[in-house]
Amino acid sequence: MRWLKNIICITVLMIVSLIQSSVSLAADSEWYWINSDDKYSKFFSMTRINVVASQNNIPTAVEDWIKTGYAPGGAAEAIKNMKLPIDDPNKLVYSLARIQINPQERTLRYLEEIFYDKDGNALYTLSYANPVDKDINSQAFDEKFYAMILDRVFNKGEGGRLISKERWLNLWSNSSGSSSADTATLRQIGNNVIVWIWQENKDSNGNVSSIQFMKKEYDVKNLKARTLKYNFWSADTNWIDKTPSLSKDMHSIVPESTEDVEFAQIKQYASKFPSWARRYQLDQNKSSNVVTTPITTTTAPVKTNTQNTANTTNASIPTTTSPAAQGTNNPIGSVGPIGSPVQ
Repeated sequence: MRWLKNIICITVLMIVSLIQSSVSLAADSEWYWINSDDKYSKFFSMTRINVVASQNNIPTAVEDWIKTGYAPGGAAEAIKNMKLPIDDPNKLVYSLARIQINPQERTLRYLEEIFYDKDGNALYTLSYANPVDKDINSQAFDEKFYAMILDRVFNKGEGGRLISKERWLNLWSNSSGSSSADTATLRQIGNNVIVWIWQENKDSNGNVSSIQFMKKEYDVKNLKARTLKYNFWSADTNWIDKTPSLSKDMHSIVPESTEDVEFAQIKQYASKFPSWARRYQLDQNKSSNVVTTPITTTTAPVKTNTQNTANTTNASIPTTTSPAAQGTNNPIGSVGPIGSPVQ
């Protein structure tokens, strides 16, 4: 009978262990790990994604909570960049932020943000009365948050595009430099295609001497274009925002110019992949934007904009792992197509 008692004890222990594991998994499934590097760990909540506005049955505003975990270097960087009144970077361990995403404009805004120590005590709270819309591109701290959250709503492959070898479309390349369009940011609204372009200029020795990072809009019907945002880098200047100096008017694209070569490539790409170029847009059939996860819909909030911030969560908390993050510490780089300086 002794062996029978041993079997019963082992069985009970196995059942208790299974129950404890299930409870632990349920508790930890709030946060979905995206990626980690030597400064930050990024997570988003899978249970709090909320569509707060829609049009033609297509979500136009999506809210969620994100979590950022800070290593000492990341904490120091966040405190400096955000001018946080936290005297010791070692105190800042993680932060939570409520964000809102506009999928049609590819923007993200911060609505509120709370910074915590290791014991979960709030060190500082930010509430944005007039949040600022932030463009999501390859240089944005929030790019991975944006992609993973929208994939839970639309299932269009935003996260996969960030790490795809097809992400950067080569527009031209020669001894003077090269130019690539970021297809992750490409979207078409009516006759206009909007995309971020990374252009590297080289000196006589073949070294990168400057970088032009531009958000451009092309009118494919009237053969016109304009630059909406413009950031410039060189070793002497570092990054400079030259957007204020831009003209807001469309200009005709000069035949056989560099811009004409870029335009032809981008126009062809948008024509070849219309479902990607027009994803989330309001002028297409409802069925192409079916929401695939349970979400709550409420009335639309007043339109505001988002703050450029760095948020983080406690990296020590067990979480579910995203497909994009498996087998690597930093699967999605936030640099240009050839690994040039980050803004």
